[in-house]
Amino acid sequence: MHHHCGVKICGTTTVEDARLADVHGADYFGVVVEVNFSPRSLTIDQSAPLFAASYAGGIKSVALVFHMEQPRLEVLIETLKPHAVQFLSLADIAHIRKIKQAHPDIQLWQSVHLPAAGNEVDCVDFENTVREYVDAGIDLLIFDTVAVLQGVEKFGGTGLISDWSVVRKLMDKVETTVPIWLAGGIDPDNVAEAVRAVHPAGVDLCSGVEAEPGRKDPEKVAGLLKNSRRV
Repeated sequence: MHHHCGVKICGTTTVEDARLADVHGADYFGVVVEVNFSPRSLTIDQSAPLFAASYAGGIKSVALVFHMEQPRLEVLIETLKPHAVQFLSLADIAHIRKIKQAHPDIQLWQSVHLPAAGNEVDCVDFENTVREYVDAGIDLLIFDTVAVLQGVEKFGGTGLISDWSVVRKLMDKVETTVPIWLAGGIDPDNVAEAVRAVHPAGVDLCSGVEAEPGRKDPEKVAGLLKNSRRV
């Protein structure tokens, strides 16, 4: 049976690259907003043209944030009007409830990072974390992996492949009504294998379709979307 897998092309920095993702059939494009450790980060003002542009295929926009203060997040939501806000860091539960109440039409996505390679996953703690966020109003979960580069933890856009067997095990244990997406080191060559191994609702990727940080490679984007639909 054909498994339709959603696709989000993240780390988008130009309207042209958002249109590229749209043309090839991606469901979402993601923009990293005011995340100081990311080479793909844009300010709210720099992001505005990407969120304001109309896209023929109806691709939806996602703003990614990391420990953004609530007043600044309010500015982001009012200015950019994204389809969804994705929290790269574990957001404060009370914060999520407030945002959901104030902006019921905006989806809230939460990245949940597995420990860096070689570290054990506490399945009970992980399951409790997921349940807590879903109960608070999170609409979609992204399972990703922390990368430790030069002694510093990095979240997202690292190209580090998740341990798919661990992700699948966690998905089997976590009973949730919200979609679970897979992130971490996905590219045109391994996306079909990732979808077959994990059966996520969607895949979220960035560096795997880049020519250089912040710039997409048209052939890689086309290949990724084509291969993701072959499963």
